[in-house]
Amino acid sequence: MELICIVCPNGCHLTVEKTADGYSVTGNKCPKGETYGINEMADPRRVLTAVVCTTSEEWPTVPVKSIRAIKKELINSVLKKLYALEISLPVKRGTICIEDADGENTAIVFTRTLPPPT
Repeated sequence: MELICIVCPNGCHLTVEKTADGYSVTGNKCPKGETYGINEMADPRRVLTAVVCTTSEEWPTVPVKSIRAIKKELINSVLKKLYALEISLPVKRGTICIEDADGENTAIVFTRTLPPPT
């Protein structure tokens, strides 16, 4: 499989192949590319960013993100949970919106304080 590494600005074009011992990665200019290629094949994860609806007319949504990367196959189910919410303001940046969004204790936190401080 061919991938473009997103870990550093080099954007190396990787080739990742399954081997008897795991994975073989070529095309990387640094060790981070090898790690990225193996992880992307074996256990792809993404940091999730989204918005959650609020009850406020002035501030109808508030941005949120996962505190760490979530398994790629769980992203749709986490998004469904987030999009089903309707949050009352105020909320403070960094506070938890959902304690365990993915069944692996990954919290979703607010990334903005609303309403903003005056």
